[in-house]
Amino acid sequence: MTLLNTNILLFLACIALATGFIKAGMPSLGALLSAMVALVFPPRDALGITLVFLLIGDTVAVWLYWRLAHWPELKKMFVPVVIGIGAGAFVLNNLDNARLGLVIGVMVLLLVMMEPIRPQLTKLALAHPRSARNTTGALAGLATTIGNAAGPFLSIYFLVLNLDKRAFIGTGSIFFMFVNLSKLPVFYSQDIFQAQYLGSIVLTAPLVYVGALAGKQFLEWISQLWFNRVVLFFTALAGVWLIVSYLRTT
Repeated sequence: MTLLNTNILLFLACIALATGFIKAGMPSLGALLSAMVALVFPPRDALGITLVFLLIGDTVAVWLYWRLAHWPELKKMFVPVVIGIGAGAFVLNNLDNARLGLVIGVMVLLLVMMEPIRPQLTKLALAHPRSARNTTGALAGLATTIGNAAGPFLSIYFLVLNLDKRAFIGTGSIFFMFVNLSKLPVFYSQDIFQAQYLGSIVLTAPLVYVGALAGKQFLEWISQLWFNRVVLFFTALAGVWLIVSYLRTT
């Protein structure tokens, strides 16, 4: 089993811990995680590495929170998400990841900037729930396929629905498990998974569970108000990070 150098192994260990924490405590931060990995590995390789860690984290999050999921909303989002994943597969095959990161970052920041008008958005979503759900689901499917970055889109929509933090986490855990499994054939068909990273991922993967324990404690500790604020702050940070990642490559 070939391992990467020590510095890269330490970096992957940190990513594994962060993945567990994010999955069990702050699932909207997947975009930030993807951006961090893309700063160290080639963008397409980074997508595959991140997805493997995310899938491991999904098993923890679903085990902890599946009973809290808002199942009716998940069922209604199924079709638009699948459509978004299909569109993302097409885009991923035709555009470079650096430009895609820029596009996702801009979209994420625009969504966060809409937070001051969330009461009006809530009324609009309640008046037109199908349109709000379909748009969010399709964008989430697209963003998760091209950059493992569905979290910001889903977070804004769940906040619009006024889900409490536990329903937020439970619904998100099921959603991300579904979309991440759906991406496996897409990524495999485009040779995004690279065998040379497997040994290092296997070695550091157990740390995902350690991070999840910390994330679960964080969720119990933080208040609903600060949960919403932290989600928005780090969602915005993820958007900025994606844009900076693009600028660093140009």
